[in-house]
Amino acid sequence: MNKSHKKQSGFTLLEVLMVVAMLAIVGGAIITNYGGLEGKTATGTGVHSLSALDNAFTVLAATEGGLPNNLDSLIAATPTTPTFVAGEVDNAAAGATAGVLAALIAHSLEDKLTVTPVDPEPLLDAGITRIRYMDLKGNGAGGTLDIKGADGAATEVDNIADIDIPGRAFDVPIATDGNRGRGYYVNLVAGSNVPMAVWNAGTNGYNNVQVGGEPSSVLVALGVSDGSSIIGGGVFTGLSSAPFHGGTAKNEYNHYIALIDVSVEPAKLVGFVCPNGHFTAAEFAESRGQGGHDHDH
Repeated sequence: MNKSHKKQSGFTLLEVLMVVAMLAIVGGAIITNYGGLEGKTATGTGVHSLSALDNAFTVLAATEGGLPNNLDSLIAATPTTPTFVAGEVDNAAAGATAGVLAALIAHSLEDKLTVTPVDPEPLLDAGITRIRYMDLKGNGAGGTLDIKGADGAATEVDNIADIDIPGRAFDVPIATDGNRGRGYYVNLVAGSNVPMAVWNAGTNGYNNVQVGGEPSSVLVALGVSDGSSIIGGGVFTGLSSAPFHGGTAKNEYNHYIALIDVSVEPAKLVGFVCPNGHFTAAEFAESRGQGGHDHDH
């Protein structure tokens, strides 16, 4: 009598364990390689962002004869005689008082800046006639702002720690419910000091030198966001949108910071730092084709 022997289907325990071990090895290799790519991608993105900003500033200086207007001050302050300008869908103020660094600025950048009264005349000579501030009443728990919403009506914002889009914090508040913009612009006047975020020069001016300035330079930090005239529908449209840095928390300001020397007239661009306040000399050098680096922020 012939007996048929049917092969047992499925995997043995040994085979399953071997497959699991192989997947673990391959998975570990993928994670390791991805980690390397992630770092290279972050650095590469920073290089391209800095190159784009540097080129845009250079072309603007050549075509318009100055620096971009309507940059972010990185400061929250009480607006002096705020006025809603319907034609601009924005709020204007004659000045700003009681200035403090905006709460959404990364701590690592905050440590490198000091709020200081500055005469804006060098900025005016360079074509910067206005800079943007955040309403001080929107810099903490939230509430009714001194400035108006995009519809010209009184507006409220929630806690800044829960802000929806931190890169728009210095924009006009939206008309409907939302926790985004809470900003206004100040028309600068020569001889009338306004609070500005001044880069800490460091011991013997070390920090200034690292970003390309002179040891004794006074560098003000101004954020390059979509409200700037260098972006989109502004005076100069070399950039469709403002570059932003991915290595920031979801409720932190994420645009690059221009460091502008106001100890000379007209004021001049010195360099850029990322929203975390890290020196970007290596990325800046590579963006100009001056060699590689392994700096990662």
